[in-house]
Amino acid sequence: MVIAIFTIDGVRQHLRRTTLITRNNKRRLAWMWGLGNATVKGNWGKKKYDLQVTTLQAITILAFNNPGAADEQFSFEQLKERLNLPEEHLKRVLHSLSCGKYKVIEKSPKSNTIKVTDLFVAAPKFQSKMLKIRIPMANLDESHNPKRVEEDRSVAIEAAVVRIMKARKQLSHQQLLAEVLSQLAFFKPNPKVIKRRIEALIDREYLERDPDVPNTYKYLA
Repeated sequence: MVIAIFTIDGVRQHLRRTTLITRNNKRRLAWMWGLGNATVKGNWGKKKYDLQVTTLQAITILAFNNPGAADEQFSFEQLKERLNLPEEHLKRVLHSLSCGKYKVIEKSPKSNTIKVTDLFVAAPKFQSKMLKIRIPMANLDESHNPKRVEEDRSVAIEAAVVRIMKARKQLSHQQLLAEVLSQLAFFKPNPKVIKRRIEALIDREYLERDPDVPNTYKYLA
């Protein structure tokens, strides 16, 4: 039997939602699970693959990282407890890894849906012509929420703006727009949406307009 071995660098072990309250007790920092990504190295026999996955997919794959018992099965409930994930999040992740084009995890019984009674094991004979594989997160009808996606993207845009301005201190609107688009190329935000998030950050006193230079923003420490 081929043993599937998974390793990963730079993925934090704790993904529980955390909150950081600043001095004014109004600003909050929380993990955005869907925005992280990682590269997991998987070995099947003599072939080595780079699996490009989301953070949640990565930690789910790592749950099967047991070279001494590659055929060890896990129930849905065992994975839920081990990963500390909500049921709907785990269903979505397992669907992408066991029901999509690249089945690096096998489920039984075989089907295109995830049930709490299913069993899962690292795919012992996974093969692909490609050595670098991107495994997309499946959008299941019951878990796809356009409003939540929009909220998550708004948070990602604001985080990018603050991160850029904290480093650069002062930028013109076009420069800031270009840097945000470069950092968030994975979902290509609309420039009008970016402008609205900049306005929201100005209202919350993260940024201010430069009174001496038109169309220029300054970072407020």
